[in-house]
Amino acid sequence: MDKITRKTSFGQWFSPINFSLFEEQVKTMKLDFYTKKLTTEPFLKLLLFAQLHEIESFHTLSDCLFDDHLLKRD
Repeated sequence: MDKITRKTSFGQWFSPINFSLFEEQVKTMKLDFYTKKLTTEPFLKLLLFAQLHEIESFHTLSDCLFDDHLLKRD
């Protein structure tokens, strides 16, 4: 049995999500109608990231987003 790392676990959480259907539902229900920057899909990814890293609050999540490792692009 392979050891599951955080990176592969994070990828596995997104694999069952059909983002084309997800985007269609967001448009149909007008969930992002008044949203300019943080739309539904990135917000979902942030929530899953917070769950995976056991982040306790939005304030702590905000602090984590300015971490150099997260801001670094591949």
